[in-house]
Amino acid sequence: MLALMLACGSSDPAVVAPSTSAVNPIDMLTRVSMDVRGIRPSVADVDNILADPDALDDLIDDYLSDARFPERVMDLYSEIYLTQAEVFSVQPASFSFDDGVSGFEYAQSIGEEPLRILATVAAEDLPYTDIVTADWTMHNPVLAQMYPTDYPADGLGWQKSHYTDGRPTAGVLSTNGMWWRYGSTTSNLNRKRANQVSRIFLCNDYLTRPIEFDRDVNLLDEEAVSDAIQNDPGCVACHVSLDPLASYLYGFWYIDDTSAGDTTHYHPERELLFQRFDVPEPAYYGQAGGNLSDLGQHIAGDPRFIECAVEQAYTRLMGRDALLTDGDALAIHREAFLAGGLTLRALFRSILSHPRYRSAAEAPSGFVTKKMATASLMASQIEALTGFAWTQSGVEMMASDQVGVGNLAGRADGYRMVRDSRSPNATMLLVSARLAEAAAAHVIVTEAPQAPAQRTLFTEVTFTESPRTDTSTMAAQIQRLHKAVLGRAVAPDGEEVEANLALWQELYEATDDPYVAWGGVLIALLRDPEFLLY
Repeated sequence: MLALMLACGSSDPAVVAPSTSAVNPIDMLTRVSMDVRGIRPSVADVDNILADPDALDDLIDDYLSDARFPERVMDLYSEIYLTQAEVFSVQPASFSFDDGVSGFEYAQSIGEEPLRILATVAAEDLPYTDIVTADWTMHNPVLAQMYPTDYPADGLGWQKSHYTDGRPTAGVLSTNGMWWRYGSTTSNLNRKRANQVSRIFLCNDYLTRPIEFDRDVNLLDEEAVSDAIQNDPGCVACHVSLDPLASYLYGFWYIDDTSAGDTTHYHPERELLFQRFDVPEPAYYGQAGGNLSDLGQHIAGDPRFIECAVEQAYTRLMGRDALLTDGDALAIHREAFLAGGLTLRALFRSILSHPRYRSAAEAPSGFVTKKMATASLMASQIEALTGFAWTQSGVEMMASDQVGVGNLAGRADGYRMVRDSRSPNATMLLVSARLAEAAAAHVIVTEAPQAPAQRTLFTEVTFTESPRTDTSTMAAQIQRLHKAVLGRAVAPDGEEVEANLALWQELYEATDDPYVAWGGVLIALLRDPEFLLY
């Protein structure tokens, strides 16, 4: 019987079934579609795989060419960049927008700039190195009214553009979106920013390193701390490379980080401030440099940059951290990445085609590993299936934490949460329930007036049938819903159909309304564990 609430006996809901064979072709189709496009496979694709399981490779190519792929790349990497926050020092009131811009649109635009560069690199099959070397960025009409940019006056949506304040060009490293999100204090001297560069582009987080230092150092004494950084071996081990990296970033040093006039522009006159603070001059692990463009070129030429890109894509698609035993697979994907011109499509294709992604036998402990849908995936698959997008006063409720329910649904925002939820919890279940109910109501209202052939989900019924008058038509409709929502081909006399018919009957007897009854059946499917785990 279909579960109406997600109940997992294991503390890790990703582990659902022991197996030593390849994952079911339909499950794999669903996984690929969700990972690459953020939506469930179509009924036609499910039928295609049922007829020919070997068709998966062709469908992977189709999915990687889908217009949703770049957006999905943004979603996958948002947990790494963590720029999609809703809190910035500069307030919307600091700008005179031509049209009304909500606080959500304002923050969303700022935080998406770095990720839009990544999405464009994916969409246009540009070499991955462009994310740190490109002489362009991505702006939309909101940012065009805030930043010095050549974005066209009549432009619509996100477009390639250029900053016009003379800043060095280095892809993401040159964006306001990155450095508004990661600021600095006078005592920190850009070190937090430098660590983000190392973490995001080299997979080297200084904060995870074990540190042994003299615990007698008075951390409230600036001179003592400065001396320790330069002379204590435990401190020097990190700061010898971190501090020269930080010295590249003084062009984004803000005197007043709440001032639009100060923060929207790059400040070349401040590039030499590192001299005032008595810290090392800019250098990249021993290689001297001058400005951000040099930093971008150094990163692009570092083998760790490519290795990090492979590891990040691998962990995003596998839904788990890379293990020591994954070294062979990572080496294969690295070679495929290089051979494919460093395009994200080439890298993703290699991972999606590898037995470790496809085979249950390769999963830890021989178990089929399922991933839980993130808040973004919950929203995108619901919208694709039902046409329902949960918004309120222009705010995307699943993508907002200040107004919406993003955190409650397990969304990482970089402040309250730095990692998407990996297991279900009470608030996530409540959000998924409300989302399912609203989506089902939307489907009934929009599809009921249409002819069956014009509908997306309720293609078999006229909403006048009942189990007593036309069981076969209702069973066919339930089969259709199972295939569209869960990718499952169920028998017309199977237990799933029987359970849904019984649920329909109970709801109809309680309300005397066939629309409510069918809405209840759809809610049950949208709240099924298989819809939340894929």
